Amino acid sequence: MKRLTFATVITVVALLLVSITASAQTRLTENAQRALQWLQCTQQQPNGQIGSGGNPIARSSEVAFGLAAAGQDAATMQTGAASLADYLTSAVSTDVGTNGELLLARASQPHAGPTAPVIAELQAAKGANGEYGADLFSDALAILGLRAAKQTVGQDAVTFLKDHQQADGGWGFGGDQFTDSNTTSLVIHALISDGVAADDAAITHGFAYLQSVFGQGGFADTPGTAPDGNSDELAIQAILAANQQADQTWGSRLDQGLQHLASLQISSGADSGAISNPFSKLFATTGAPAAFLLRPLTIGGMAESSVSLLSCSAAATPTATPTATPTATPAPTATPAPTAAATATPRLAQTGAPADVRLLLAGLAALLVGAGILMRTRQRAPRR
Repeated sequence: MKRLTFATVITVVALLLVSITASAQTRLTENAQRALQWLQCTQQQPNGQIGSGGNPIARSSEVAFGLAAAGQDAATMQTGAASLADYLTSAVSTDVGTNGELLLARASQPHAGPTAPVIAELQAAKGANGEYGADLFSDALAILGLRAAKQTVGQDAVTFLKDHQQADGGWGFGGDQFTDSNTTSLVIHALISDGVAADDAAITHGFAYLQSVFGQGGFADTPGTAPDGNSDELAIQAILAANQQADQTWGSRLDQGLQHLASLQISSGADSGAISNPFSKLFATTGAPAAFLLRPLTIGGMAESSVSLLSCSAAATPTATPTATPTATPAPTATPAPTAAATATPRLAQTGAPADVRLLLAGLAALLVGAGILMRTRQRAPRR
C-alpha cells in the first residue's frame, strides 16, 4: 500500500477545515440588513418606536436586540426627531414579558436606558413559586432579561419551568396544555441562560418537541402545521443557545430553518425585506435580524463585528402596522457621550457562544492525528 505523503495529509485536513468553516459561517448578513432596512424605513415612527399599534415597546426591544447582533447602536436608527434608543430610554411598562424584552434590549444596547428600574419591576413581580409572569412565555422573557442584566433568578424559577414541561417535551404559552414551539424555544433559552446544561433531560426533551414540529424545511408552531417565520426564528436561536449547531442533525435543521426563513422574506415592493406572515409582517420581522445573524437570546451586549445599515430610499415613509397581542404563537439621534459604565457591553457567561472555535479546534485535532499517522507510517517503513 502506498504511504500517505505529508502533502496529502495536509490537503485532506485543509479540505476538512474549509468544509467545517463553511458550514459554521451561515450568517445571512444581507437578509438581516434588508429586514432592518424595512423596519427602519417603513415601521419606525417619529418618536423612535417601531410599529404604531400592538405592543411597540416589545417590538422596539426586539429590533434593538437585532441591532446589537449587527453591532449597531440603537441611537443610529432614526427616521424622525427621535432615535430608537431615545424611545427605549423613556419606555415604561408594567407587563412582565414586555419588561423582559425591554431589559434584554437595555442590557444589549449602550444608550437604551438604565436597567435598574426594569430589574426592580421584574424582581417585584416574582412569586413565591418562582413564577414571574402570568404565562410561561412572559416568564421565560423575564428570566432572559434578568440574566442578560447579570441578575440571579434562583433555582425556584428553573424548577417552576421544568415542572410545567409536558409529556411531549414541549411547553405551552398558557401553562399546562396546548404546547407550541415558540414557547418551547423560549423556555429552552431561559433554562440555558440560568445554567441548565444542554444535555439536561428538560432540554433534550424540549428539542425532541422541536423535532416534532420540523417539516417542509422549516419549523412550525405545532406538529402537523406549516412552518412559519416566528417559529423558525426562535427555534434557530434555541439551537444556537444550546450549541447544537455542531450536531449533524441539528446543524442541518439550523441551515434549513435559515433558508426557509430567508424564503419568506419579501423580495420587492413596498414591503421588500419584511418577513411574510398572515398574522403580522411586523411581528415576524422584528426577530429576523438576530436569527439571520445567529444571535441567540442568551448572548447580550454588542456584537464585535458590525453589519452596516442600508439607507432608506426617498420614497420610503413610515406606515401604520397594527399588531395584535399573540396568544400561542409569540417568537434598535444623537445621545450624550456615554460614560465608561454606560459603554460596557454585558454578556451572559452561560452558553450561546458561536461554535466556530470548537470546530477549528476539531480541525486542528484532525491535523495532529493525520501527522501522527504519517509519522507512524514512516517509522514502520523499511530504510533504504
